[in-house]
Amino acid sequence: MNHKKALGLAVTALALNLSLLGDVNAASVSAKCEVRGTSRSRISVDGAGLKGSYFARVYSGGVWKSSKVKSTDSDNEVEFDFDSNPNDIKAGATAIPANFIKGAKVIGTIRKSGSNALIGSVITNCKVN
Repeated sequence: MNHKKALGLAVTALALNLSLLGDVNAASVSAKCEVRGTSRSRISVDGAGLKGSYFARVYSGGVWKSSKVKSTDSDNEVEFDFDSNPNDIKAGATAIPANFIKGAKVIGTIRKSGSNALIGSVITNCKVN
């Protein structure tokens, strides 16, 4: 299956899931990403209005990558970083290949730890350097 078709199917599935969710405790999910040719991929997925433990998943080029579980902070927020830079990985980012981001688009999701319930999802265009 080509990447455009796979991304289209993933977007359709996420849209269907989101239409069924409605307002989940006023939670919000945002994402940003950056790609530097084939030398660097960087993604951040952030959640707000949450309490508890969550994990993030990112999708690009037909591949999903999951983070470790994290708990929300005192502001009811949680941040997940994915990076190909060894220094950022040592600082706690989830490792992704330098060429992970394909087509300068990423889908980022946050799921509840334990139940795997989808809290929110976002599609973002990456900054290209």
